Amino acid sequence: FIAGPEGYEEYLRCNPEVTRRYFYLQEKVPTPPIQLFLKNKPANSFRIFVLGESSAAGFPYSNNSAFPNVLQRKLGETFPDKKIEVVNISFSAINTYTLLDLTDEIIENSPDLILIYTGHNEYYGAMGVGSVQSIGNNRWLIKSYLKLQKFKSVILLRDIIGWFKISIGKIFYGSSENNPSSSLMSQMAQEQEIIYKSELYESGKEQFTENMKEIIEKFQEKKIKVVLSELVSNLKDQKPFVSVKGNNANSAEYYYLKGKEFEKKSDFKTAEDFYIKAKDYDALRFRAPEEFNEIIINLAKNYSTPLVPMKEYFRQESENGIIGRKLILEHLHPNIDGCCLMAKAFYETLRDEKILSNNWQDSVFYSYKNDAVTELDSIYGKMIIDDLTQGWPFKQKGSAVNFMQTFVPKNKIEEIAFKILPSDNYNLEAGHLDLAKYYESKGENGKALKEYKALIASLPVETEFYKRAAIVYINLENYDEANKLLRKSLRYKENDFAFKWIGQIEFKNGNFSEAIKYLQKADMKDPQVVFNISRAHYSSGQFDMGEKYFNLLKILDPNSKYARYLAKMHSLNKTKQK
Repeated sequence: FIAGPEGYEEYLRCNPEVTRRYFYLQEKVPTPPIQLFLKNKPANSFRIFVLGESSAAGFPYSNNSAFPNVLQRKLGETFPDKKIEVVNISFSAINTYTLLDLTDEIIENSPDLILIYTGHNEYYGAMGVGSVQSIGNNRWLIKSYLKLQKFKSVILLRDIIGWFKISIGKIFYGSSENNPSSSLMSQMAQEQEIIYKSELYESGKEQFTENMKEIIEKFQEKKIKVVLSELVSNLKDQKPFVSVKGNNANSAEYYYLKGKEFEKKSDFKTAEDFYIKAKDYDALRFRAPEEFNEIIINLAKNYSTPLVPMKEYFRQESENGIIGRKLILEHLHPNIDGCCLMAKAFYETLRDEKILSNNWQDSVFYSYKNDAVTELDSIYGKMIIDDLTQGWPFKQKGSAVNFMQTFVPKNKIEEIAFKILPSDNYNLEAGHLDLAKYYESKGENGKALKEYKALIASLPVETEFYKRAAIVYINLENYDEANKLLRKSLRYKENDFAFKWIGQIEFKNGNFSEAIKYLQKADMKDPQVVFNISRAHYSSGQFDMGEKYFNLLKILDPNSKYARYLAKMHSLNKTKQK
């Protein structure tokens, strides 16, 4: 963890370079979600860390759609008097070795609760038994290696080896990656085929079990509560990537086709059983086998930790109770509805377990999709998935169509989304901001507000987004909504704009003492602020204080319309006093 950016030094954030501990054969590495949490934990606060992989990180969307962000918004509404922090420590292409390595540093930052959703990347994620970043299957060796990375000499040696491998990749493949392909997903899969129940398969299970045990024990030793979750993936609409040739007993394709057969017969329970077998026998392990859910359930039981029944939540919202494309984008990443459903599952588990409080007043969980997600999120996510599924393993190697070269944007939203895809310097947040400005220029204020609300949800500590949204409300003369939004911004950072406009709105509403309370914290070099605080004092009968600020305004801006207006109020008050 490192200090927040300039202006936010009182906050910490997850170091965007942290994954270079685990990825040294890639020039581009996965990064954590951009978010800040306070260095000094407030007294009336509850701090939650979420540990996971790309699904928990919100891939292919941004913070505003990720389930930890949705969960934080709902918990904040349920407990308005608490400072709820949900810190998302999730990355693409990592597994439990990364989470275990980060556990001690997370403990140092005073979590009250840990939520874990992990397991899909266990085989091919960094240091996994089938990963290109693997250094073997010995846990002691891998853990020792991760500890040694605290020493600069070890990092230097590792980076020299990595540089050499990358250079070879450039010579043979014309790419900066060791084993170039269209996605990090395919880059990480060194041992492409891991047969069900094989030695490598069992090593992955052992790796997952032992790492998870150690993670849970570390937190429980510090009296930090842990909540585990079952894993979900696309069963009926994702055929196996690799089916072993031979008899039907080992054929993922056979089980998948049997699932289709029984689904057509409306025997949905049998169909689901076959689909699960098809996933388990898929020799390309980009979806966690069902035995991982059994491990998670047993861990929850053995360590007395609450368990989120995620599979049942997804079943209930899936056609005929079989998880498919209605909630999952491709093989395992939830769509926006799926992300909201994950947040609901965690929320209701916390409520039922009475974590945070014995009294959950507002316990109804709505979708929350429309509060902070716009068409830009959906279109951008679709483009990412369209690009991903054009390559291996969704298509045969060499048969992929280059999405970036064939796509032609049809409107402003697609134009912005398409601009984000290849860029390291232009992200989804910048896209929301540009789209909001575009809508404002067209007079489409409602659409502009949705983009600003997406930005507020994505980066709630950035007060500039509250300011921009409040300006739209003010221009629409919707002062109550502007007031609510600006008060919310003050929870994160004091700012002159919020103090000024809350004060002015309260003055307009006749709440003079409340107006004075906020205006006196605003910028006293702003003539409008001085004008309004003087008016508020005059209006509340505090003539001397009104005079004080009137005299200040005469120094600041003697010829302004504000000074002329106050001169009239001054004369009226003098007359009243006589």
